[in-house]
Amino acid sequence: VLEKRGKWGGLILLGNAPTNRATTTTIEGITAQTYGGTNPTDSSGSMQYVRVWHGGAVVGANNEINGITFGGVGSGTVVDHCEVAYSADDGFEFFGGTVNVKYLSVLFAGDDAFDTDEGYVGKGQFLFAMLGAVGNHGAEMNSLYGSMPRSHPAFNGMTIVGAGALSTRVSNAMMCLRKGTGGKFGNLILANVATHPGIRIDTCSHSG
Repeated sequence: VLEKRGKWGGLILLGNAPTNRATTTTIEGITAQTYGGTNPTDSSGSMQYVRVWHGGAVVGANNEINGITFGGVGSGTVVDHCEVAYSADDGFEFFGGTVNVKYLSVLFAGDDAFDTDEGYVGKGQFLFAMLGAVGNHGAEMNSLYGSMPRSHPAFNGMTIVGAGALSTRVSNAMMCLRKGTGGKFGNLILANVATHPGIRIDTCSHSG
């Protein structure tokens, strides 16, 4: 079945670039594998022309595997022309790091298409997301409140197509910016918005 999600895990790429956690930490989805460090130009190799379909397996409570996960991945890493489709969780998630990405697409993720957290400060260009009926946000961005660096992705040439009247999450924003994040966004297109808010600034204080 084309729409089947969670049939397997996904890809997890780890590195030694900074996050805003005080120490290295274990990545979600697997055990005993840590990420984060002090080298912003760290290289975790290259990931090019990769497709990940039907991933996002749940391995425990609040412990899902995304389509492709980056944990503390540095700017020396090459990532371009990658696609995630029908993931049960997020499409691409960035936990800190400085990796720059190009030509990424997410189709019908079960949660967010692009998710940034823990002080991610990389750049993205030519990003595309198509949300399905059960999808959440096209982009969800947050961080650890009060910890530095704050997440500050720079995304240019980004298109998010909503599910319109078919969405089961009609009050969710196409882009949601939460506590501890900033960002720079250019050439941004939000289409088929219907009842969705376009961009929501949410939970911007420690107690909010």
